[in-house]
Amino acid sequence: MGLVLPTPFDGQTGTPGPEWASTLNTALEDVDAHDHSDGSGAPITPAAMDINANLDMNGYRLTEVDSVELENQSVTNSVAGLVYRVGDNLYFNNSAGVPVQITAGTTVNASITNAKAVTTPGAFPYSVTTGDTLKVVLVDTSAARTINLPAATNAMSVTIKDKTGSAGTNNISLVPAGADSIDGSAATYALNSNWAALELISDGVSAWFIV
Repeated sequence: MGLVLPTPFDGQTGTPGPEWASTLNTALEDVDAHDHSDGSGAPITPAAMDINANLDMNGYRLTEVDSVELENQSVTNSVAGLVYRVGDNLYFNNSAGVPVQITAGTTVNASITNAKAVTTPGAFPYSVTTGDTLKVVLVDTSAARTINLPAATNAMSVTIKDKTGSAGTNNISLVPAGADSIDGSAATYALNSNWAALELISDGVSAWFIV
């Protein structure tokens, strides 16, 4: 700590009594203020630390950390808010203390929702149903085809795709229901480019829009 210490007085040399006491008091005050911060003692090295209990950060964050290496643990649901490793996977305990698996091997442990599925009509004309929402309708254009859209009162999205590459010759006719419109027109819409695809969304009232 760089303490200034008094020299024992031998009657002839050394620190006089009053100065001795003052210097000693100053040294003791420096020892009392010793907290290993810069200028207040030597830094604590990892070799000097042996943490054998939970370390309370008093509500503060651990900052400027290069990385965190987690030891392998068993799944526990006793404490909410824990983040820990079990085998090769990462877990988090929710507010109820229930373990939630975050990773699964080399991927995030999550199922894909709202992913588009595929349907291939076996006969035409084909009438799209609300069950086709978020689906891609693959249309065989070996002949001209007609696709009937459901009422736009059903808010949904559907994609129409020329799967055989002949829509330029054998158009795919998209027919709106009743007075419904497709991009502002109540007329049949022709998909007439080879390998073309378009996505339609309804407004839940009376209109379809191409996106």
